[in-house]
Amino acid sequence: MRLKTIVVFIDISPNSQARIDYAVKIAHRHDAHLTGIYIAPTHWGASPSESFAIGSEAITAVTKFHRDQEHETSKKAMEIFNTAIDNEKISAKFHIIKDSDADQRLRPILLYADLIIAGNPGTNGLPKNWSAETILLAIGVPFLLVPNGWQCQSGEIGARILLGWNGSRESRRAITDSMPFMIEAQAVSVVEVDPGKSAPHGDSLDTDLLLYISRHGVKVTLDSLLSQGRSIATVIMEYAEEHNIDFIVLGAYSHSRSSEIIFGGVTRSILKSMSVPLLIVH
Repeated sequence: MRLKTIVVFIDISPNSQARIDYAVKIAHRHDAHLTGIYIAPTHWGASPSESFAIGSEAITAVTKFHRDQEHETSKKAMEIFNTAIDNEKISAKFHIIKDSDADQRLRPILLYADLIIAGNPGTNGLPKNWSAETILLAIGVPFLLVPNGWQCQSGEIGARILLGWNGSRESRRAITDSMPFMIEAQAVSVVEVDPGKSAPHGDSLDTDLLLYISRHGVKVTLDSLLSQGRSIATVIMEYAEEHNIDFIVLGAYSHSRSSEIIFGGVTRSILKSMSVPLLIVH
């Protein structure tokens, strides 16, 4: 089970480099095509004083300034991407898309990807007013968020994976969508917090879960933990730190009456404190 088409959103901030390098490593491991996307921001109106430009000469000067700025940042983004893939034997393509054109041009690219990669938090490469939530809801492609400035100490990709499990449809989907990573991992820990509260639970179900995953050749263990007054997110992050986890997988849920909120409290809390890449599926 391999990934064959990967999309990475890049920007020109220093934080973007680690994200691109991580995407290149994944593409190389899976012999996948890597698509780099730079969203060229719409700078017009960024400065209040520009709104007072009067006369054709002044307006032309402001327009030229922003056009030149867009050209320079786009050129720099392309150089960053090309440098990252240089000497790498992978198929790759780079797109520059204006923020104002994102709604129209991005969907056809993202719809046919196996994995989408962006940063977290702040400068993440995504278009203005876009988020991992909106893309997951609209496209359904697994979304990998890489902490800004992330450096993989081991040099491996997901050597030790934590999969959050609660018996839900979303956590079941997380197994399938993360399988390309779990197969390659040295160890996978399926972690459930306060078992039995959110879904039917029992030794036979635990055994069936481990058998299902292990049949794919995954080295997997199941750890059932008690929150004891702590938040589920805290339990997960403490476990991740204690066991040197370098890749977390979670299933994002959706409310039946809402098409906007799909990240629950656990996911949101982990997003705020994540120190390792987080794969979110829906």
